[in-house]
Amino acid sequence: MPTARFTFLLLLVPAISSAPLAAQVSPLWSKCRSDTLSTYNCAQYYSGTVSLTSNLTYAGSTTTVSITAAVTSGRVTCKTMKSGEPPVEAGGMLAVQHDGTLDAGGYEVLVWCPEGSRARLDRTAAPTIAVRKVEAADYATLSGKDQYEHPDADSVNGVTGTETLSWNLRRQ
Repeated sequence: MPTARFTFLLLLVPAISSAPLAAQVSPLWSKCRSDTLSTYNCAQYYSGTVSLTSNLTYAGSTTTVSITAAVTSGRVTCKTMKSGEPPVEAGGMLAVQHDGTLDAGGYEVLVWCPEGSRARLDRTAAPTIAVRKVEAADYATLSGKDQYEHPDADSVNGVTGTETLSWNLRRQ
């Protein structure tokens, strides 16, 4: 019988130690959950905006695309404006993934917005806006700005441009 108890303990210890204990999760973020968008999604706690502005110039012409996601308690309304087209407003999806279960650390903000007024969102597609691998001193406020060369820029062929990400999300 002692062998059976010993075997049981050997199986029990790794099971307990790999699961996060309630004391390891900050009570402020206790309702973060795994869903189809993220393994630890805390989007429901946030309100604010996330935006992407893209400018691409070629052959003397500039194309501008502006996508703004207005977030209220994790619910998203996307407004997309493209050069020469009427604006499109539609519902979107948001994932705010904290790297840890405490009150500060790394995070990512991912937003999915439809391509057009009748387009359907695809949870398996790449996000429309992605803020990746950023550090926060406090998860209560996630904000920042990043500007970089447009992924379609090609200086050899005279194509230039930039993309600008900005985000300001606050815990409610």
